Amino acid sequence: GKTLFHSGFGYSDIAARTPVTPNTLYAIGSVSKQFTSFLLEHYQEKGLLSLEEPIASQLADKNHEFRLTEGSVNDLMNLKDLLSHRTGLPNYMGLEFLGNNTREQLFNDLYYTEQDRRHKYRGSWNYNNWLYVVAARAGEIMSGNNFETDLQRLVFDNLNMGAGTLSDRDYVLKNMHRIAKPYLYRSEHNQLVGDRMWLRSWNPALTPAGGLLASGRDMAKWMKFLLNEGVLNTKRRLVKSETINNMFKRLIDINQWWRTFSDWSSHCTGYGEGWFLFETPLDDNSRQYSHTGNFYNVHYSRLNLYPERRLGVFYAYSGGNSSLNRKLFDVLDAIILDMVLHGNINPKLEADVDSELKSWRCSRESNEIPAAANARGADSRGPIGGGQEQLPLSNLPPAPRSGELVAMTRQFVGVFRHPFLGKAELLLDEIPSPRLVLNDRWTARVAGVREVTSTPNILQLTCYFDNIPWLPRPLQDDANNEMVIEVNKPISETDTIHQITIKRWINYGIEAGAFRRIAD
Repeated sequence: GKTLFHSGFGYSDIAARTPVTPNTLYAIGSVSKQFTSFLLEHYQEKGLLSLEEPIASQLADKNHEFRLTEGSVNDLMNLKDLLSHRTGLPNYMGLEFLGNNTREQLFNDLYYTEQDRRHKYRGSWNYNNWLYVVAARAGEIMSGNNFETDLQRLVFDNLNMGAGTLSDRDYVLKNMHRIAKPYLYRSEHNQLVGDRMWLRSWNPALTPAGGLLASGRDMAKWMKFLLNEGVLNTKRRLVKSETINNMFKRLIDINQWWRTFSDWSSHCTGYGEGWFLFETPLDDNSRQYSHTGNFYNVHYSRLNLYPERRLGVFYAYSGGNSSLNRKLFDVLDAIILDMVLHGNINPKLEADVDSELKSWRCSRESNEIPAAANARGADSRGPIGGGQEQLPLSNLPPAPRSGELVAMTRQFVGVFRHPFLGKAELLLDEIPSPRLVLNDRWTARVAGVREVTSTPNILQLTCYFDNIPWLPRPLQDDANNEMVIEVNKPISETDTIHQITIKRWINYGIEAGAFRRIAD
């Protein structure tokens, strides 16, 4: 029940020289999922719902519908399916969050999704943020309680945590000085971009999937609670031990070797309820429960539990998704496990760490960032405030003005609709470059077009968004905002384009079905 070590390194705000401390708050991303699972397990303990009974039958008793396109799956799917990513439903990787949908809308829109042909129901693992929102909404309906209210009352208050959610705007404003400023370092642009707009852009509906704010000190209390199987520091039992242990039961197999560094690696056997399950390389073949969080590629976190060793570890940092630190957690995991196993770091691991740090340092020096004192100041923008900080700003290539690009896309101008993702409109007006507008909100410049040689009558368009809420404008030509779509090429003058299909969003392949053209 003791905290062995906690500390902060570096700055939570570079320009202000604010140091990171154990009380610095980070958006912990998908580490939030374990809190959602815990709350639903608590509801089951209280008899308010069942994680194993079909969702549809439980909601029918509440005069609510749970509808999927595939009827046979509709009658079977339960909350454990949603929490373990074994539904077989497609992962839209952020596309489901294109609009400011409410939690209820995201729940109801489940009807419009089609089973992913690459994944069978309960037959394979397919990570899905959106279904954690659906699970939380189902829990709200079944229990009659509000997710955020119960999370505060049951967890944060009882564990004396100073944590909160991005849903709570008052909490965010009150604690803004404690929240690490989000930074994104892009080595290819030699940029470090800091902007609080990532915090301002959060849709409260999505909090069950990744919207918690917590400090290292907060997470230490949470880890002790889990390792003590539901017993508080006051020795009072808050929940039954089964409520905790149920989250760590394997519900779907993964069976992959992950997180390899030096001679260290871990075997991921499967996924539970918001937890990856590992066999560790420790001499006693002990278990490791783990999850990593990624908040808009600007706050990263990882939580590891080693139950046999009664050990928990939590890391968090800002400035992620770069070649300089993407292996950081793996290196830290390797060092800590070696300390647990041997009491010190063995010479080979130490040499490998030194070599890795040297390669990072060389990479850093080849793309040297000026001192933080040269950062440009921030203006106040919106209630969260804290404008954009750039170190330094690269010149972006101009938008294409090719007459050929305009000519090739002119025939596709029109309005299209997807039953779940909403509206897509391809425009060609006074702006030199064609534009793709999603849900009257997100605008992308069409930067390239080519024929797909493997499929007749298909053109592929590459688009770059200019106003994605979580993407600072200096990175608008970065791979972080690239979308590749395909459109049917007319085969005659009388034929018309009838659908748009999103094929890739950022770096993820998408199986989202088609936006079908609305008749003129």
